[in-house]
Amino acid sequence: MSFWNLDRVAAALGDSDGSSAPRDASDVTGITTDSRAVSKGQLFVALAGDKFDGHDYVSAAVSQGASAVVVSQSFSGHVLNVPTFRVPDTLVALGQLASFWRAVWGKPIVMVAGSNGKTTTKDLIRAALSSELKVHGTTGNLNNRIGVPLTLLGIPPEAEIAVVEAGTNIPGEVAILRAIIDPDISVVTSVGEEHLEGLGDLAGVLREESDAFDGVRVAITPSAQPEIAEAAKDRAREVITAGLDDADVTPASWSMGADGRGTLQLDSATLTLPLRGLHNLRNAMIAIAVARVCGVSDKNSATGIEAMPLPRMRVAWEEIGEVTLINDAYNSNPGSARAAIDLIRGIGNERQRVIVLGTMRELGEASVHCHDDISRLALDSGADVIAGVGDFATSLRRIGGNDTRIVAVETVAELWPALAPRIQPNAVILLKASRGVKLEELVPHIKTWANPLC
Repeated sequence: MSFWNLDRVAAALGDSDGSSAPRDASDVTGITTDSRAVSKGQLFVALAGDKFDGHDYVSAAVSQGASAVVVSQSFSGHVLNVPTFRVPDTLVALGQLASFWRAVWGKPIVMVAGSNGKTTTKDLIRAALSSELKVHGTTGNLNNRIGVPLTLLGIPPEAEIAVVEAGTNIPGEVAILRAIIDPDISVVTSVGEEHLEGLGDLAGVLREESDAFDGVRVAITPSAQPEIAEAAKDRAREVITAGLDDADVTPASWSMGADGRGTLQLDSATLTLPLRGLHNLRNAMIAIAVARVCGVSDKNSATGIEAMPLPRMRVAWEEIGEVTLINDAYNSNPGSARAAIDLIRGIGNERQRVIVLGTMRELGEASVHCHDDISRLALDSGADVIAGVGDFATSLRRIGGNDTRIVAVETVAELWPALAPRIQPNAVILLKASRGVKLEELVPHIKTWANPLC
């Protein structure tokens, strides 16, 4: 049976006396914002965005079986033959519906925010908790004002805990999402140069991400950035630091393998991480800290993490013939680019190392400085070939001058013809770029070149 009916929808949207909204016990089978996927009996919430307006599809949603709709008060469509809730802002209404179900469900939620590593840390936390608990979590990176409510609305009654990712690109967004989520535990994975077009500078990023801590029972912060714990101490009831050293939650020892995979020796278990990179060892310690707060043993956390599926295009390590491809092209900002370059630096110089960098987006006035900083890091890494696309092409030419290791092109389409003659058969190739660059388009070329029989 569905939890929702018209009475509960009205209550969630703040109609206390029933004077301005339809009310009765008629069932609503679920809530959707996608007119293309409406099923019989659902409530359709018409959202308006920069490139679409759900109000244009209200009639289509009803014809597909929507039993009720939520529309803006300015909606001027024809009278519908289903109960209609008119609200000032349908995006706010979606959040109200999610908050209502979150309160009724009433079990613990872990909120995961931060500049870098949100999705990976969310997946690590979910894996650690899943060894003992029934966990619901964010799918992919549905972490904005639409994705977060849909994640909450998708929590099944039998779930024992939820892990919800929250992103931001404008001031105030984390606070809005925290109010909707009402978390018991809040994690901020890192603070770095992200969305500087909206957040201004690092101080603005710290202010924004720290809003995740307001009123929560436990804040969990990375020991590598003590300023985050400092920001949390007056907001959360308890602050726990986690990391590889100088932390409340830290391993007895840790090590990194030549293949980029790390091992943690915990109090009662050894964990060899399926993910690569020193930064992911730090993220794993945050997950261990969350699991301990939730009563999950280190042994079971390690079992859960070691069995977790690997995320796509996030430090995805693939052997193709003699070539090793590190596909980290899902997203990029200066913090995650530094981590990726550190990973390939640690491989050593026994094999050719190739770094391919694509534009980092949404950096505002800091874009030139940030691209130059990462270009210097790549040039100083010892890599044999450094390729740049878009903004990195300009930056590498400016910083590297006549360095013969540089391949600089404006588009991904130009990249492979310029890069292929420079690659050796045993190369280790790193792809790192913001999602919109579509650097993964290089992958089929690399596969065909490295293993032509496939």
